[in-house]
Amino acid sequence: MVKNKENRDFIRTKVLSYKPDFNLEILELGLEEFEVWNCKSGEFILKAGEICKRIFMVENSITRCYFVDKDGEERTVWLEEQSTVITEYESFSSQTVSKCDICCYEDSAVYSIDKENLMKLYARYHDWALFGLLVMEEHYVNLLKFGNTINFNNASENYDLVESYFSRYLDVVPLKHLASWLNISAVHLSRIRKERIKLR
Repeated sequence: MVKNKENRDFIRTKVLSYKPDFNLEILELGLEEFEVWNCKSGEFILKAGEICKRIFMVENSITRCYFVDKDGEERTVWLEEQSTVITEYESFSSQTVSKCDICCYEDSAVYSIDKENLMKLYARYHDWALFGLLVMEEHYVNLLKFGNTINFNNASENYDLVESYFSRYLDVVPLKHLASWLNISAVHLSRIRKERIKLR
């Protein structure tokens, strides 16, 4: 249970950002089901081979979801900014073993609620069910939109996109992880980055 006022305030604010008209009494009942722990830089929220049984809110860290392909190469599925609601959606929804790892790049408080308790909230309270729907919708729309964008853009345009909208990634995320996310080689991305620095 999350007892610290600042921690509860963080979760409350995050939930309300999805549904500002959330019934506050019902919201407080749901907050009772959340837990919090501290995740260190490089630690995993989820490891491949586990079943994802929670959704997470990572307060201060960019997070990465990736898998290892048949050649032993890490492939970035998504990167998410701090204060984002995340999970491994396929494993969480189907309760099957995850093929992906999710890790934090920075030290952060991580808030979570397990699926069983979340499903109870969905069944009892319409507001919580809508919150869950909005979270899933946002994730899939963003994933689709970003995927379409990087497929239509060239490598330089994709770098500009990251620089414009996800600039902190350039300071925190290792170049090879960023390159994998953008589906280009790390060498090519490094070259683009050097060119951009020269133009400043």
